[in-house]
Amino acid sequence: MKPIVIANWKMNLTGHEALAFLEVFLKKQEVLKLAEVVICPAAPVLEVVAKRLKNTSIYWGAQNAHWEEHGAFTGEISMEMLADLECRLVLCGHSERRKWFKETDFEIARKVEQALAHGLTPVLCVGETFDERQKQKQEVVVMEQVRKGTELLKAFPSLSLIIAYEPRWAIGTGQAIEPEQAWGMARVIRSTLREVLPTGAESIPIIYGGSVNELNVANFVDNEIISGVLVGGASLDPEKFHQLIAQLI
Repeated sequence: MKPIVIANWKMNLTGHEALAFLEVFLKKQEVLKLAEVVICPAAPVLEVVAKRLKNTSIYWGAQNAHWEEHGAFTGEISMEMLADLECRLVLCGHSERRKWFKETDFEIARKVEQALAHGLTPVLCVGETFDERQKQKQEVVVMEQVRKGTELLKAFPSLSLIIAYEPRWAIGTGQAIEPEQAWGMARVIRSTLREVLPTGAESIPIIYGGSVNELNVANFVDNEIISGVLVGGASLDPEKFHQLIAQLI
């Protein structure tokens, strides 16, 4: 199985900047073909990125979408709109959405459900805060997020789903956790998936996110436990991002 590498550009890179990034990044496609690479730009840049990545080995996805089909939700985008742009996946419940926009587990579960209903792969993001880890509650917190995030999926006969473990206190700090800690949490997530899903729990990839860069990424990925990474800041530099991917193949 190819390693999964998802770039979350967050609120960075305009359309012109994205095209300049891709001009450099796509020069070494022989390496990029050996990984499943997905770039998630900001919503206004999605169409620009989608057009440029057409007929390449790189996929594109979205950082967020609403849980309703359509309606009076000013400023939001729907899963149907993302599917129309041929997005590969959509992040659901990223820690910054949970923190700054107060997204609840039920709202996130509805996003996961809607993504699947429209042929998108939801990336369910789970992870504990620093305070929760200090109190030794990280496993309980993550297990509950996995349970609640997948509770609406029993009607789906097959699941195209990815779980991203991202300890919230490590994101954007430059300080990743120890690989053994990430592997331990991945095992907890896998065990929880076996409990809550009637079928398919073994085939759901688990990836890691949280201050991953080209220097430490190879320490985290082990196809039997962690299948890839969700990358933030290190995905904004095309050369460094390419180096990161090269470490996994």
